[in-house]
Amino acid sequence: MIEIENLSGGYSRVPVVENVSLHVEAGEFFGLLGPNGSGKTTLFKLMSGGLPVMDGKVLLNGDSVLDMNQMQRARHIAVLSQETNVSFDFTVEEIVQLGRYAFQKGIFKALSPYDKKLMEEVMEITSVTKYRHTSFHMLSGGEKQRVLLAKALVQEPEVLLLDEPTNHLDIKHTFDILDVLKKWQEERSLTIFAILHDLNIAALYCDRVGLLHEGTLTNIGSVDVLRNKNKLAEIYGVETWSQPHPTLARPQLLMNPRKKEERPVSLFDNCTVEQDEKAVSVSFQQPLRTISNGVAGEGIQWIKHFANFHVDKNYDSWTPKNDVENWLDEKGFPVEQSVGMMTAVKTEHAVIKREVLNGIAFLVVVTAGTGNAVDITHRETEIHREKIGTINTLVFADAHLTDGALVNACMSAAEAKVKALHDGEVKDPLSGSLATGTSTDSLVIGVTQQGERTSYAGSGTFIGRGIGYMVYEATMEALAVYRSWKEAHS
Repeated sequence: MIEIENLSGGYSRVPVVENVSLHVEAGEFFGLLGPNGSGKTTLFKLMSGGLPVMDGKVLLNGDSVLDMNQMQRARHIAVLSQETNVSFDFTVEEIVQLGRYAFQKGIFKALSPYDKKLMEEVMEITSVTKYRHTSFHMLSGGEKQRVLLAKALVQEPEVLLLDEPTNHLDIKHTFDILDVLKKWQEERSLTIFAILHDLNIAALYCDRVGLLHEGTLTNIGSVDVLRNKNKLAEIYGVETWSQPHPTLARPQLLMNPRKKEERPVSLFDNCTVEQDEKAVSVSFQQPLRTISNGVAGEGIQWIKHFANFHVDKNYDSWTPKNDVENWLDEKGFPVEQSVGMMTAVKTEHAVIKREVLNGIAFLVVVTAGTGNAVDITHRETEIHREKIGTINTLVFADAHLTDGALVNACMSAAEAKVKALHDGEVKDPLSGSLATGTSTDSLVIGVTQQGERTSYAGSGTFIGRGIGYMVYEATMEALAVYRSWKEAHS
């Protein structure tokens, strides 16, 4: 356990860090964050004995760290600073060996079998074994950083003080090293106090964080502290957006640069629509903010190309996403910039509507096939494998929506589709009740992000009502086209 009490100090009579108090639990990974010049490295040096303390205490399990001599401190605390310079021309193995110096006994300070075994283990996990006989001065910055981390870990410290531990490291080695640190923390109850510049890395690995601003420690707490965009703007002077990590319950930050004013682009002038027997597609010169459950390109993204591909009614594949991505590639659409759907409906029959409602431009494309119609409220004892027969809806609008408003827009489109199905008396063949959709419907909402930003796109807004009207009209027309085609081919 580390206890910092009213710690003050700096490089002259005027303290850089003043009255800092902090409690770090044993076995905790604590991240110290803050902009350049906020006092992070000064606090680090005060804690590790690199600078004289003007006032305050640093305690480890109740004992004063500041009263320990260098040898005593080395048995409890390991330090990895930003400095990678070594005065003498040691080999990598000799550098790592220095980490065991405080534990060696006798006049000649010989390595014990345990020391040697530990060194081998640590050099292996830090990926520096192959450099053991290489001069430290011959290594790159990232390689030196890993060697010095190995030297720190081989001390088997209770506390590891790290000043930018991933400095000079590429992405792979950054995650490798942090994974090692996290494993040691969990398996050996290692307490880690780390200065970090990368807020997203801190969010992924730290248990708690503290924001240091102008020598004062503020907003200490879980990594959810990083969701406070107003506090981050105050401390860092930049606008940030917080979003959840896709697989971990932790935030990730997006930085928002200051954008130059751009001339608005018309939704209709910005797009190209193509329609033939293979697909109906819409491409935009500028990417749209998009939410979709398409076969490819699902989720919330920025997308330029949208394609709804025709497939045979007997299409049966266990790799539909791969198929759609191949078809996108054949059309010359980069997969990472595209949303792809599929339908058994003839894409020549797709309904395309353009209209300006209440000053908002809309473009809607709908293909409707109801052979797979279902009432989602009907209770079934088993789920049958999906058949091909879909209502695919593509909605584009000249609007600026938050992510929450994009979800609102999906609800507006879904409500309009259900209303069209009910008015068209489309029924679930199994239950005999009115259908709410098909089991394979796809939807995409794309907006230009021009104009005033709005947080709502439901029925109480012009954008929501416009989506509802356009989707309803296009779906009713697409259903009529589908019925006519079926009657002609029955």
